[in-house]
Amino acid sequence: MSNKLTIEGSGSVYVTPDMMRFSYELVQDGASYASSFDALKAQYENIVKAFKRVEFNISLIKTSGIEVSILQPSDNQPKLFRCVQRLVFEDNINLTKMSELLDHLRTSDDFNFSLSYFLKDSTKADDDALILAINQANDKAKLIADTSGIRLGHICDMEYMNHSGARPMHRMASADMMGSTMTANDLTVTQSIRISWDIK
Repeated sequence: MSNKLTIEGSGSVYVTPDMMRFSYELVQDGASYASSFDALKAQYENIVKAFKRVEFNISLIKTSGIEVSILQPSDNQPKLFRCVQRLVFEDNINLTKMSELLDHLRTSDDFNFSLSYFLKDSTKADDDALILAINQANDKAKLIADTSGIRLGHICDMEYMNHSGARPMHRMASADMMGSTMTANDLTVTQSIRISWDIK
């Protein structure tokens, strides 16, 4: 029989995001590589102009990937060249400007995009949540000890249960149907811990 008591504790804190990430993908098809590439370049320049109109820092626009593929001919379409450019823009959160940007981009060609927001540095939130988790585990252990007539000894094991990649630090931004307002809800940061005590 094990002479130890093991308790799990968890803690959560709500934090306001301070960064936003705008990811988008430009796609252009053409009868030749040159024509599809030129169309892609023109589309990119139009988007950069939209960023400038709302006074975003265009140096923060980064290309994360470029892909060129050949669409083989079929009965319904000729052979085509497809050029794809994937871009990422990260900046301090400013949903007013982002809403204006999306309004300007209505005049651009169609493209795929997503908008999310996150914490630039989650260290303090992680620490605060971990403290709550430890306190919860301690409170549970004391309650069990008091009601069971046992005495807690020294802590003999402590296991941090979270993996940083598992936390939902990115949340999608939400907008109303008219695109006039955008809101960023608070993020939830959760930590868990497992603590074992010797019992007497």
